[in-house]
Amino acid sequence: MSNFDEWRKELLHVGNIVQDSDNSVSPDESEQGFNRYIEMLDLLDGTEGSEYALAIFESIQAEHDYGAYQTAGRAAWLFGEDNFCMSLIQELPRLIKTFPDWAGDFMVSIANGEGTEHESVIKTFNRHLKSVSSDKQNVILEYINEQEKSGWFEHRVGVLGCNA
Repeated sequence: MSNFDEWRKELLHVGNIVQDSDNSVSPDESEQGFNRYIEMLDLLDGTEGSEYALAIFESIQAEHDYGAYQTAGRAAWLFGEDNFCMSLIQELPRLIKTFPDWAGDFMVSIANGEGTEHESVIKTFNRHLKSVSSDKQNVILEYINEQEKSGWFEHRVGVLGCNA
């Protein structure tokens, strides 16, 4: 992990989890890639730098992860709530467009902190959301608004966003 660029390149490769319907990769090779992805995430301790947290969210590239992306989320939390939120927000427009359920899953984990000892992450997320470009902000806010009506945030209306 001493060379971030090499580590990131490998993480992005193995993070593109081979789907069951993909017959172009042998089951053994698919399993090896999955296991390597988990291994790479498990080696992190949160001291490596914020660029690692961003790379974790960049590595989310498949609809079906077979449990791997929960490990990715836990690994991203090792970098603290500031890095977690900043990195997630940077990748949210892509996730919303390509994997909206993953976007919702990660964001609802933040919103569900309302009224708990984890409520500070909501404020951190909202603060960082206010600081990104209006283009990114608009995509994220539109998704939040849509999901508050009928979706991931219907039970957490008004929790996430620039006006929360």
